[in-house]
Amino acid sequence: MSKMGAERLRGTLFMCAFSAKRFNPRLADFVRRMTDVGKLPKVILVAVARKLLVYAHAVIRTQKPLQPFPDALSSI
Repeated sequence: MSKMGAERLRGTLFMCAFSAKRFNPRLADFVRRMTDVGKLPKVILVAVARKLLVYAHAVIRTQKPLQPFPDALSSI
């Protein structure tokens, strides 16, 4: 991957992480736990982006859609 491609992927992951940390209940709980421990906001954002990348890799590897978290359905 070229440097420009990595930059674009990183930017996209960060934008997704901004949204996911607010609206995904499981990731919001993860953010709260990291905040309680005293992690810096940028460190938390990188951790959320990495979790999203792990989720995406799992979907690609298994060829199955990501199942919604059970607690996510209660907030709809």
